[in-house]
Amino acid sequence: MCGIAGILDRFARWPAGAKAEVVREMCRRMRHRGPDAEGHWTSPEGRLTLGHLRLSIIDLDARSHQPMHDPAGRYVVAYNGELYNYLELRAELEAEGVVFHTTSDTEVLLQAWARWGHACFERFDGMFALAMYDRESGELVLARDRTGEKPLYVARSGDVIAFCSELKPLLALPGLSRDVSDDALADYFSLRYVHAPRTIFSGITQLQPGTWQHFAADGRFSERSYFAFDLAGPGEPFNEARYLEGLHAELKQAVRTRMLADVPVGAFLSSGVDSSLVCSIAAKDLGSDIRSFGAGFAGSDEDNETDTAREIARHLGLPFEQYIVSEEDLLGAASAFGARLDEPNGDRSCVPTYFLSGLVRRHVTVAISGDGGDELFGGYTRYLGRYAWDRRVGEELQCARSYFQGGLPMFSWPSLAHAFPDFAQRFDARIGSRFVGAFARKELDAVETLRLVDFHSYLPGSVLAKVDRMAMRHSLEVRTPFFSPGMLELSAFLPRPLATGGGLQKLALRKVLARYLPDHLVRPAKQGFGMPASFFRTQAAAFSRLAERADEALAAWAPLEERGEAFAVLRQAARDNMNSYWAWIALGQWVESIDGVTAAAAGL
Repeated sequence: MCGIAGILDRFARWPAGAKAEVVREMCRRMRHRGPDAEGHWTSPEGRLTLGHLRLSIIDLDARSHQPMHDPAGRYVVAYNGELYNYLELRAELEAEGVVFHTTSDTEVLLQAWARWGHACFERFDGMFALAMYDRESGELVLARDRTGEKPLYVARSGDVIAFCSELKPLLALPGLSRDVSDDALADYFSLRYVHAPRTIFSGITQLQPGTWQHFAADGRFSERSYFAFDLAGPGEPFNEARYLEGLHAELKQAVRTRMLADVPVGAFLSSGVDSSLVCSIAAKDLGSDIRSFGAGFAGSDEDNETDTAREIARHLGLPFEQYIVSEEDLLGAASAFGARLDEPNGDRSCVPTYFLSGLVRRHVTVAISGDGGDELFGGYTRYLGRYAWDRRVGEELQCARSYFQGGLPMFSWPSLAHAFPDFAQRFDARIGSRFVGAFARKELDAVETLRLVDFHSYLPGSVLAKVDRMAMRHSLEVRTPFFSPGMLELSAFLPRPLATGGGLQKLALRKVLARYLPDHLVRPAKQGFGMPASFFRTQAAAFSRLAERADEALAAWAPLEERGEAFAVLRQAARDNMNSYWAWIALGQWVESIDGVTAAAAGL
């Protein structure tokens, strides 16, 4: 797990030293992503400068520092992430005569590229964002993993391309515009995040999951998707026992590979099915006594998960420690949360994830989690709502609107239409048009449609962005077994009765979990990991103080200030529900944090 940064200057018009200075500044601003080592490299002709920050997980030796070159000296890579099947790939490459000089997954990735080119991405089981440079041809390739666990941002200005693992460090690039587009604002206020490939800044994009970009030496640019998650729809009559056995076996393999590390490994554990299943496999099948960790909230007994999580840990024989988020946390570290967000993210679960990650990092360097189980196996209560009836209308765009408006409640659409007179048209063009095809597929039922939509929107945009930013703020690597290629394939063929059968979400996962835990720990309804309603009630005064501070920051923020009445409308609408309330506070904090970010090397 690391951070990468770089600048490609096609005609080498910038002095190499100037580019190196900016890349070093970009690395400085995300030092938390890789505190163990820092490396830099500039190509001899001065076109490319790479920076790399390392959090050492596999092969702690300095030989595995980056940027790393292949033995022939043709390719150089800066890479953030982990390849969980690197041992299998290494064995295959060794059989073809490749000689390795380290035991790292980075060298395997480099040699896989040298042998297979772009086709290697389809063979990787892992999370990654990378920059691969061909010194012979002058070509640069940027790539991102299937589900978007690892981020990669790109800024293009003429013949200069800059890229980075985080958004804010790119502001070190001289002359980069900080303009905020109306589409980005509309995204945030309706979704709580900005939908890829956009970012909050119109001059910066983010590489989409499962995609690579190719920058040729002559200026040609191409972008291609190497993975597109889809659902198979109804097939032949299924054999439940056979499906569950395959699911169980694949998940055990995924947990096993994600526990490979040369540093201590722990686990996130809530009362939910997904993390409970991951911990159960680690403890019972792999014989691990890894430490488990959970989070709760002071004064929130009725929807606090920690008692159940502690019972699960006790049943599995795992050590368990919990972090209880308090008023002091809310008015302390959480009062400046925007500085830690990197990009705006209004997900309420950012707060417990941040504090939990800090606790976990005091004990281990890697944690396994259950993220992704809800989207892949039908875990959200909203999947059982009225959206199944909306599909019968036959108006696919209206179905998309209905889901994003009601299934993921944020600011009300009337308030958004008041603040952005063309909001509905912008939504239809940006979001509705992208997912209208899913709602039009009659072979998919409502639950399947919403799983597919969430996988391509809410999962990478909100959930995975939250986990990466909050954990990496503490230099903690989080690994997710549910994203192995095998698990993705099993999800694509999930039989309908095993999604939300019997009124329970994630029935397939519950049936596997029942092999480890008693029924009363398997059947409880899903509880979200975000700050619960009771915490908002008991800490109402603290939240009010945070909201007032956000009001001040956003009132002076040009994108809202210049809209006049829009600010007042959105400020009032922010108090409508927990989601919009926290999203407003988080955005205000983020705006405050941007004021302190200054460009480096301004004289270039």
